[in-house]
Amino acid sequence: MNNIASDGLDQFALQTGTYGYSAMDLEDERIGSTAYTLVTIAVDISSSVMNFKKDMEDAIKEVVASCSDSPRKDSLMIRIVTFNTRMQEIHGFKLLTECDPDDYTDCLNVGGCTALFDATNNAIAATNDYAVKLDGKDFDANAIVVIITDGDDNSSNEATASTVKKTLQESVRQESLESMLSILVGVGVDDYPPLQDYLDNFKTEAGITQYVGIDKANSATMSKLAKFVSRSVSAQSQALNTGGPSQALQF
Repeated sequence: MNNIASDGLDQFALQTGTYGYSAMDLEDERIGSTAYTLVTIAVDISSSVMNFKKDMEDAIKEVVASCSDSPRKDSLMIRIVTFNTRMQEIHGFKLLTECDPDDYTDCLNVGGCTALFDATNNAIAATNDYAVKLDGKDFDANAIVVIITDGDDNSSNEATASTVKKTLQESVRQESLESMLSILVGVGVDDYPPLQDYLDNFKTEAGITQYVGIDKANSATMSKLAKFVSRSVSAQSQALNTGGPSQALQF
């Protein structure tokens, strides 16, 4: 597995859960914008992902490269995490302009089970916690969280769908984020028919904004997913300082 350097990122704990997050020090002189869209991408790396590991890595590269071409690239911070039985950061929140697509070659270490609820809850909680810190330094912020999985939860130790719902509600109550767009993506749902309903129910129970089902997992569909994520990030970034979230896009 390729471990991307996290030099210059501070470590933060969360009030709930055993896993925190890392992010840039808000006094860092590289931070030059007054408003940021926080992007979190959480990728399932359980054993069943092995057949499309490289396609998923290529999709991450494509998202980073595409967002780097955005006119709002200087106002994007991105965090990428993986999850199987436990969570691991590829890197915490850092400026998109500091991300090199080539760094994501062989970044997914596949194996284990699926802690979907724990990963989703951490992705949202960490995003909101960092937004509170941004708000304390007079930065404006909104966020988009994308969770990509090819299976149902079978190993979470801390969170449930209800936990995720409470964490999402907390992000609204604290008002440090102008808006939070959350997207759950089910990959290869044709291979396991009950998965579509399971993930759609999780989306509803947790209050996630949007569910997208992808029938097959291959290079073509992963590239299509990358384009969808990139467009969704762009739309949410453009919505910053408008008072609300972007509209959910069709896959």
